[in-house]
Amino acid sequence: MIYDTSYYDQKITRAINAAVGKPFSLKERFKLKGIGSSRLVIDEVSEDIKAKLPTDESVQKASIELRPNGIIIHFKKFTEHFSWAIPYYKLVIYSSDNISIYENASYMKFSKKPLRKPQLKFIKKVLYQKALATNNSIPL
Repeated sequence: MIYDTSYYDQKITRAINAAVGKPFSLKERFKLKGIGSSRLVIDEVSEDIKAKLPTDESVQKASIELRPNGIIIHFKKFTEHFSWAIPYYKLVIYSSDNISIYENASYMKFSKKPLRKPQLKFIKKVLYQKALATNNSIPL
């Protein structure tokens, strides 16, 4: 679900926390060696997300935040901030010419060209946390 988080709204905060869990504690953040990605360049998005992105030719970027039961993708449209909360059980990640993140019919594809080692390491961390949360076998 995509939420407009430009302004603090307790109902939205509760909905996000219900979907993906409350934020990690400071101790857990140190243990995980960070819970946020650096900005990723957006290549392509689904129609429902396209309406929430700027229509000009500027480079569109997003960042990913880890939560205990899912991830949140943060992106902006000028002064509006949006948060896309994706529970792990709905999260699908593909790696081909770009990194693709899907939730049902919605998707966001990130360019692989500007990705560096720390960003790829973070994507692996997301996959590892998903495997832990859903009790699947852990990818290597």
